Amino acid sequence: MLSTFKKLASIAIFFAALKLLLNSPPFREIENYIANRNPASATLDNETLHQKSSSSPPVPGKKSLEQKFDVVVYGDEVPGICAAIWAKKTLGAKGKVAIVRSNYASAPLGGLLTRGGLAYIDLDKIPDWYRQPYAQCFQEFLDKANAPESCLDPKLADRALKQMLSSAQVKVISNSTLTPYVVDKKIEYAEATGSNIIIKAHSFIDVTQDAELARKAGLSYYTGYESQNIKSKNETLAVSVVPIITGLTMSELRRIEDEILYNTPLVKKIKETITKSKDPASTKFWMRNFWSTIYQSYTDGYDIRSAAIGAAYHIDRNLPFSQNKGFFFDKGNVCVYNKNMLSWNGFLFKYQVDQIMEMEANGRKPTPEMIREMSYLQDWLQKKSGKDVRVFIPDEIYIRQTLNVRDVVDPLTGQEIIKGGTAASKSIGSFSYDFDVRGGVKNLSARVPPLPVYNFGIESALASKVNNLAIVGRSSGYVGMAVSVGRIATVNIYQGQGVGVAAGLASKFGVPLNTITSSQTKKTLETLTGKTTYLSGRDTSEGVDYKEVK
Repeated sequence: MLSTFKKLASIAIFFAALKLLLNSPPFREIENYIANRNPASATLDNETLHQKSSSSPPVPGKKSLEQKFDVVVYGDEVPGICAAIWAKKTLGAKGKVAIVRSNYASAPLGGLLTRGGLAYIDLDKIPDWYRQPYAQCFQEFLDKANAPESCLDPKLADRALKQMLSSAQVKVISNSTLTPYVVDKKIEYAEATGSNIIIKAHSFIDVTQDAELARKAGLSYYTGYESQNIKSKNETLAVSVVPIITGLTMSELRRIEDEILYNTPLVKKIKETITKSKDPASTKFWMRNFWSTIYQSYTDGYDIRSAAIGAAYHIDRNLPFSQNKGFFFDKGNVCVYNKNMLSWNGFLFKYQVDQIMEMEANGRKPTPEMIREMSYLQDWLQKKSGKDVRVFIPDEIYIRQTLNVRDVVDPLTGQEIIKGGTAASKSIGSFSYDFDVRGGVKNLSARVPPLPVYNFGIESALASKVNNLAIVGRSSGYVGMAVSVGRIATVNIYQGQGVGVAAGLASKFGVPLNTITSSQTKKTLETLTGKTTYLSGRDTSEGVDYKEVK
């Protein structure tokens, strides 16, 4: 009995002491912090879609180590890796260049083209593009990644990027997010959360897909296609899952397509389904090339030109044949890694901009909806092929567009692209690819112009309100319909190489990055490569007045 009383007394004393401890000031501070912390990621804007950074980052703590560089690239997308390498080439042996990325050190480099699974590359349609000075980093990357022609193996691409960075002696700082401290229109330093270091640099280049650093630095931006039509500020292109599919060969995929096309009752049902869900113009579009079988466009790449496979899947799944909401099995591109391993880009998911920005803040991870649909796809392909087909979802989803930074020296507009792009004196190169509006955009209010051939410079990437910052990638300074072609990875890699050179020149001359011109950059590119730039930009309007295109 006495023993039991002692135990109860001990427990009572313990809880009394615990209560005193929890009411102490240190624990109250911790409790307040937990109650008031912002659960959202640093990449997510919660207040409005156009909100500037409302507060400056804290003054760095005394225990943080300081590291100084000439150029710092934030993000590990391929345009940024090319920017870092060519900044180092411009600066020479004594130049100090670093890449900071939020991913763990073990994660593949290359972002969209590796973790996002985007194997089928949208190559420049200008002949001999690979001979141009501004294309040399891209060409080296494709060579080192052993890309046969148009397709990348993510593992080989990651290995190639690591080799290129190592050879260039560019430092990579992983598992770190940057928060900039801006004073008098300049990033004085950035805190690298995760590494406990303060980073100072003459110039910063933001290559994150959603312009994370630029937004934190207070730059304003458009969302969706609002720069073309204000009603489209929450409307953008479809998101894709680009899976690796094993156990299925191209010959077996062709057989599946043939069985659908030669099934007369099914074809009739497909036509009725498309007609029911589309207006006459849209029906005509989706029935175009219906009888065209899979086309081998490159030695390693194929185009699915008919809507038959996708429409048959929608019928079997009892899904509407519509791009407006939810999942859509589109015409697509297929890469072949080996005989029975394919990368298939054609599975679209439609969301609004605010939803996609939440996905970006969550690391661009596949959603439960996407995982569920890819499971259905695996079952369907197994049934159609009679094979043990497996569908593997990549670490990240392919987000085509969410926002574009407004505060740049000279934005590039859709109207300019139609007319041939920037003037020769403001250009570092030329590019050609379709105005690709994958998945459609509600309230776009503009006809899609024909294939453009246009010049581009670096001014659309240089921040106007932060003198030592550039934004390279799909979130750069594109306006109106320019968003549709400016988001293509190839031209962003070209521009990344050029902006890297510009950042190197800015550090060499001791001047702000946004005072370096395309003319200076082009001249340096030619000196570094020993090649001459040939500009191809021309008016492709074909006499049509696209006055509604901005």
